[in-house]
This record gives sequence, C-alpha cells and structure tokens, in this order.
Amino acid sequence: MILSPLQQDLAKFDSELIRLGESPRYWRLNALESWYTGQQYTGRPSFWDQEVPLRSRAPVIQSQFVRSSINRLANLVFGDRSFPKMRVEASGYRMKLSPSDAAVLQRLVMELCQCLALSKRMREVITEGLKCGSACIIVSLCNGKPMMRLVPSKWCTPTFAADGSVESLVIEYKHPSPTDPDQWMLHRREITSTYDRVYDSVPIKAKVAPVFGDYQEVPVEFCPVIWVRNAAEPTATPDQIDGHALVDGLEDEVEALDMELSQLYRNALYNGDPQMVQIGVEGDASIAASQGPKGPTGDMKFSWFNTVLPNWAKNANSSGGDTVKKAPGKLWKLPQGGDAKLVESNGSGAEIIKGAVKELRRVLTDTTGVVLFDADSLGGGDLAARTLNLMHAPMLDVADNLRVEYGDALLRLVDAFLRLFSGTLARTQGVLLRSYDEAEPVLARLYGVNPKQETRWLGPYITLKWGDYFDPSAADKEAALKVAMGASGNKPLITTRTALASVASLFGVEDVDAELATATENDIPTH
Repeated sequence: MILSPLQQDLAKFDSELIRLGESPRYWRLNALESWYTGQQYTGRPSFWDQEVPLRSRAPVIQSQFVRSSINRLANLVFGDRSFPKMRVEASGYRMKLSPSDAAVLQRLVMELCQCLALSKRMREVITEGLKCGSACIIVSLCNGKPMMRLVPSKWCTPTFAADGSVESLVIEYKHPSPTDPDQWMLHRREITSTYDRVYDSVPIKAKVAPVFGDYQEVPVEFCPVIWVRNAAEPTATPDQIDGHALVDGLEDEVEALDMELSQLYRNALYNGDPQMVQIGVEGDASIAASQGPKGPTGDMKFSWFNTVLPNWAKNANSSGGDTVKKAPGKLWKLPQGGDAKLVESNGSGAEIIKGAVKELRRVLTDTTGVVLFDADSLGGGDLAARTLNLMHAPMLDVADNLRVEYGDALLRLVDAFLRLFSGTLARTQGVLLRSYDEAEPVLARLYGVNPKQETRWLGPYITLKWGDYFDPSAADKEAALKVAMGASGNKPLITTRTALASVASLFGVEDVDAELATATENDIPTH
C-alpha cells in the first residue's frame, strides 16, 4: 500500500512519539482526560480576544458537565450508602468451607475493605474509567500493609491472557531531568506473572530510541494487575485494551454548551449595564466622555489588564479621570434641545442563548443517561425513594450497568489480595491485619490443580449485595411497615419471617433469622 505524503509524515510523527515514550493512544487518552480536568481549551486564544473568530476562542465559562456527570455516577454506584456488602459463601468451585472457615475469611475481607477504604478507592477507579475509558489497579504489600495503586491508563500497555486476566503490564512515562532542564527521563516498569521489574530512568534524546540498562527486580507469584475497560464493545478483541470514556464522541456538544454559556455571560456583562446615549448633542465633553476607566490603550475592557493587575500598576486614568460620574449631586449640562437616555437591551439575544443551552443540556443528558437536578427543581420536603427512582430512571439504568462492570472489578481486586495474602511474601513478612493470622491456614487450602496437574488459585466464592440508591423516607418506612404488619396480622397471608425480610433493609437488619430468633412475643407476633 502506497501512503500519501501526509500519511507518511503522520506515521513518522507517531514513530517519533513512541520513541519518546508516548504514542497516539497516550495523546488520545490525555485529551479525554482533559475534559474532566477542565484543560481541554488550553492553548486557545482568550474568549475576549476579538482578533480571532469567536469559534476559535476558549470559552470563558465551563459547564463542567463531564466532571459533574462522572462524579455523580461514581457516588451513585460506590457511595457509602450503595457500596455493596461482600459475603464469603461456604461453597465455591471445587471448594467447600466450614461455617467457621467462612466466618474467618469474612472477617478478613471486611477488615481489608476498612483498611483500604474501598468505598473511596472504588470511586476513584470508576472515575478513572469514565474519564479515560480504562483503569489500571496494581495490588501489593508494603511492609506488610495492603496497598492498591491506581496508575494512569495512558501510561500502561497490558497484555491479556486467554481468560481475560492481565498476563503482563508495561508502564512507561517521562518526567523532566532533575539535573538538565532540557532533557527528559523515561521511566519503565514491567510486571509479569513471575517478576516485577523497575528499570533505572534513562535520558531521552529526540529521534533516538532509549536503551534501558540496570533494573531492580522482585519475584512475584502472579500478575497483581486489575484492568477495567469501561463500556467496551461486546465484540472487542484482546488488542483493544481501552473502552469508551463518558465524553467519548460528545466533545463538540460539550464545547458548544460551554460556548453558549460564555456568550450568555458576555450578554449579561454588556446588557446588564445600561448604555448612555446622547441625542441632539455635539461636542459636549461632559457627556461624550468614557463611561468607564481607561487603560494605557483606551477604554478599559474586561481583560487581563483590568482583572489581574493591581490598581497601582494600572494607568493613572483608571481611578476615574475623564469618566462620566453618575451621582445625585452631579449636575450634567446639556445644550438647548439636547437629551440623554439610558438604553437597555430587551433580552431577546439572551433568550435565544438560553434556549440553546437548554437543548444542548438535553442532548448531553439524554446521550449519557445522566440526570442533573438542582436543589430548586427538586423542591423542599422529604422526597420518597420511589419518586427519586422514577426521576433518576435513565441514570439508574447506567448505574446498574456500571455495578455489573465495576462490581466484577471489585471482586477481582479482593480476590487478588486474598491470593497475595496466601503467598510466600505474606508468610515471610506478615500482613498487618488483625484477622490475617487466623485466616492464613484457611487461605492455604484455597488451591487446586488444573488439568495439567499444575497448582492454581481457586479462591473463595464471594457475592455482592448492593445497597439502595436512595435512602427511604419516613413515609416509605411507615408504608412498608404497615403493609408487612397487615399481611402477617391476625389473618396472616405471609409468615412473620417473610414480613420481616420485606422491611429488613429499611431498618438495617442484615440477618433476618438472627433477628427473628432474638425477637420476643411482644416484639413480633409469630404464626
């Protein structure tokens, strides 16, 4: 295939980027990330620069739609209210635990969640996946303390095994040299199922491929990497290592929203301050004077000079000078037949912009499934959970899918830690968890053999029980309790246990049988 001159230049540019420790994929993920951090317009001319077309300027107001949407989804899925409870089941694949062994592992899992602050860390994981399309987690033990590190996926290149797990990972990024400001240092780390190797940083020279030398290596017993592909296509192949970011494909719509908001702000600045107009007056300096302070080059506009520099650094005229001063004691003298009026905008332009803002928000929220309400639109009072569920229905559909995807990542993360706790490193240096010593012999039994008679990790079978998206109101609890008591009353339609189970989540009851066993005859009537 013959490449065009432009394609040849692009291919050459891509190869040079790769030699410099970067790639087209790096820049694509970096661009997606910029929509979350608010840096997507870096390098554009100022919104107030009238020397360039309006569409080429950087909006002065940002809606922060991407950040708000991602943060709301992350809190909806992994908030403290909805974060799932993990339960170690007694039976799993070719493995059966006694009630005491299952209880031991349950305590270890709960302490691990508390030690890692998993609710917060999983919000960080889902945020990374939604803003970039993929997330990379590395689990480790540092002096006996469980650690999980979230690495920017733009630095990482994973290789997947046949079962979808990460077989190996390469991390590369560059940073300024501490000794030479004109030189960069390239960092490289390789993680496989047998070793974790960190190379000494090497200097980068343009168009010269780096050559790595010495490295520090520690042995590992499995590849401790969890990779998440956010909203990947069902037909994605192993070489498609990234999924899709929330804003992927909606960049133009978000930019249009920011530009409309900026124009609305400019409209408010220009039309919010009435304009003095002279009628039938010629050459009267007292009226023709500037309506605002002056800078070094004339009337001072809304600009860097006006907003950043302190008053002492501005032109002397900035204190007033020949500006027309409006005050009750100020007398304006007009010639015979002259007049002066304040002209105000009728607001039609602002209404057009508001309509565009509304439509753009609708397009973005419909496409992403994110529901954005303000406090005023929700009104006061205690809204029922059923009402909130109906109002947020599109967003809850998205959250349900995220629960499946990132719930699987959570289970893989916990499983990786339990496997790490069962290995040689943990037995050598110990694990700084109170429940570890008791769980160590149980973890040692969670191994089996594959068809090739090789030892392999089986792990416990863990299930997730997700919490409610919204807290029930007092009215919700009262209604549910009334229904449960009525159905199990004098002429019961259901058993007391079924009635208790129907309202257990409303009152924080986790074990229905234990609660029922401790209830007295005066507490709950039995049938």
